[in-house]
Amino acid sequence: MHDESQRELFAYYNERAQEYDDVYCGKGTAIPHQHLYKKDAAKISNIISSFGKGHIIDIGCGTGYWLPHYARNCEKITLIDVSEKMIAECRNKCDKLGITNKCHCVKGDFFELDFKDHLFDSVLVGFLLSHLTQKTEKAFFEKLRRITVTKAQVFFIDTLWNKLRQQYRKKEGIHERFLNDGRKFRIYKRYFTKSDIHEIFKNNALKLISFSQGHVFFAATGVIEEQ
Repeated sequence: MHDESQRELFAYYNERAQEYDDVYCGKGTAIPHQHLYKKDAAKISNIISSFGKGHIIDIGCGTGYWLPHYARNCEKITLIDVSEKMIAECRNKCDKLGITNKCHCVKGDFFELDFKDHLFDSVLVGFLLSHLTQKTEKAFFEKLRRITVTKAQVFFIDTLWNKLRQQYRKKEGIHERFLNDGRKFRIYKRYFTKSDIHEIFKNNALKLISFSQGHVFFAATGVIEEQ
């Protein structure tokens, strides 16, 4: 059973589906420096173009924004998102790219979906970590380890905490978000420094390979270590 904060989070992303990609073009940004979002998105697109292998799982795939950049590296792609409207947008993107035959789009909550053990060779997690509490973070990585092969590749994209962000947001807590039509949602969100990511990787037996820090986003790559 989801609590009220989770239900509002899910509702927010579902209703934002058609306008979600706007942020990567510098529209509807959380802080008033729109060009930085566009710049960081282009940088991450370039980095992720060399990521992925075998069967990849894209957790919290949203509209599939990063799909065109990594799809050619993978033999099979599983895309999951809790939002029905996000998954619909993602399916449309698969069709436009002509890769429907190797893509499996699933509507559902990662924590509730059932996957075989050691199924995935690589993992992409975009803007999900920042919505996980410490308790759900632990459960997330436990499940991730179970469903991936030994030394699976991981790629995390999320929001950066720095002096610029500090002017407009608090590092962790309930934040207000608005849709283009003015509707307001209150969602749990946290931001990360490089040292935060180092700590998360260390605590969950992941080896950090690279960390690319932009102005508003970061990209972290690594592998799941053996235990």
